[in-house]
Amino acid sequence: MADRQVRENVKYRFIVNPKARSGKGERVWEDLKQRLEKEGIDFDVRCTKYAGHARKIAEEITADQEEHLIVALGGDGTVNEVINGICDCSKVILGYIPTGSGNDFTRELHLPTDPQTAWELIQRHAGEVNMDIGTMECGEKKRRF
Repeated sequence: MADRQVRENVKYRFIVNPKARSGKGERVWEDLKQRLEKEGIDFDVRCTKYAGHARKIAEEITADQEEHLIVALGGDGTVNEVINGICDCSKVILGYIPTGSGNDFTRELHLPTDPQTAWELIQRHAGEVNMDIGTMECGEKKRRF
């Protein structure tokens, strides 16, 4: 999302939906977490507990108006919630590790469906694409897509 190079000493902020695809999200996260720890990667993680929680987590992370690299791990709903929770999209680079059942977002952007391959792409800062984000308003409700 942001148009800049990521610093080498970046802290990855993971928003994980452990319930994605009947628990696949949790299994993928546990494998990835071990890899991150083994490689000494600086990260923190927040796991979602209910529908809409990924949005709230993204709001909390980005409320400081600083630059962040957020990685959503879950399905299409998780990545949609994260996008809708980001306070200032120009200050966020968003990575995505698909663990959902549909993964329409992944298919449309030709992203890898294998979680480990997706992580490697994020870690290399490869495949970074600036994206337009649409906003839909209906009465008082406002949503990004």
